[in-house]
Amino acid sequence: MNISSILKNKDTNIVNEILILIGFIGIGTIGRTLLVGGGLQPFPNFEIIMVTTFLAIFFIRPSLAIFVPLFSMIFSDLLVGNTIFIGSEMNRIVLFTYSGFAMVALINILNKNRFRKGLVEMKLKNIGFAAGLGIGFVLIYDVWTNFGWWYIISPTHSVESLVAVYSAGVPFMIYHILSGVFTFVTIALPVISFTSIDKRIESSVKTKRIHKIPVFVVVIGLVLLSFTGTALQIPEKSEIWLEESDETSVKMVIIGDGWTLEDNIFAYNDDTVFSILQRFAQRNSIDLKYTFYESFDSYLIDEINGVVNGDQGMYWQYYVNDDIPMVGCNNFEIKNGDYVEWVFESVPY
Repeated sequence: MNISSILKNKDTNIVNEILILIGFIGIGTIGRTLLVGGGLQPFPNFEIIMVTTFLAIFFIRPSLAIFVPLFSMIFSDLLVGNTIFIGSEMNRIVLFTYSGFAMVALINILNKNRFRKGLVEMKLKNIGFAAGLGIGFVLIYDVWTNFGWWYIISPTHSVESLVAVYSAGVPFMIYHILSGVFTFVTIALPVISFTSIDKRIESSVKTKRIHKIPVFVVVIGLVLLSFTGTALQIPEKSEIWLEESDETSVKMVIIGDGWTLEDNIFAYNDDTVFSILQRFAQRNSIDLKYTFYESFDSYLIDEINGVVNGDQGMYWQYYVNDDIPMVGCNNFEIKNGDYVEWVFESVPY
């Protein structure tokens, strides 16, 4: 039984809808896994979940269609190795991404007939309408998820840090908009226009009010969970653009004997000055040597990039936000937005 015959049958049963649901989830999961995990993205942030979420609304009832983006994201996250659960807690930024797609699905459901009318034919104005849908959905999703980044990582929730997060995310958003335009024009528009020939989707599953109730419940539940979760670790593939901003990462500067190195490192929960220094050294391929003193429960930095502690009567000293902490570097917890300096200098008296 093909899609057209299913859609013409007013008595389409739940089994057929579940099969279609599985098909959409399979397309979303495999597509995202290949694009992200397989490195087949033609440009950064190119994704297929948005358009499969949109199309599912036209073929199956809303109470089932809402699970297309959710299960596609969960399965593909597992396949590409993104962190979903941390211990027994759900990763908070993952919840913001899932609720973002759920919000887009809800908007599709509430405007299903209007959107269908704008895509019934392959005309120039319909191409513009499809492109506009792609842009609009991406903007809604990115505004929400960027707000989620700010809510999670900003210790003060200041306006300045909010602006910094949105500014850092602009390049990411531009690529995502290009993805939305491309997929909606080349996939959504042809599919809807083809299935609209001779009113092929006129007899599709009716969007009854009772079918919308579970959708509202899922969306509201995910939004609330996004704000109440406690796991702070971020999937590595998503942290790169945050590191470009001093507000959303730790700015570390190392001043040696005639040279200076600097980098931005994203800080996870419970990160310390020492753990950030370790990641700095690994990423910038510099030598880092240290000794642990059990009596002080502290690490002493012996050498950074070939500059040895005690040489010429100078030593490695660290500063956080221009202050000298009175604890070892492994005991000073750090947070995004902090400024850390390691300076090779004479010990101040």
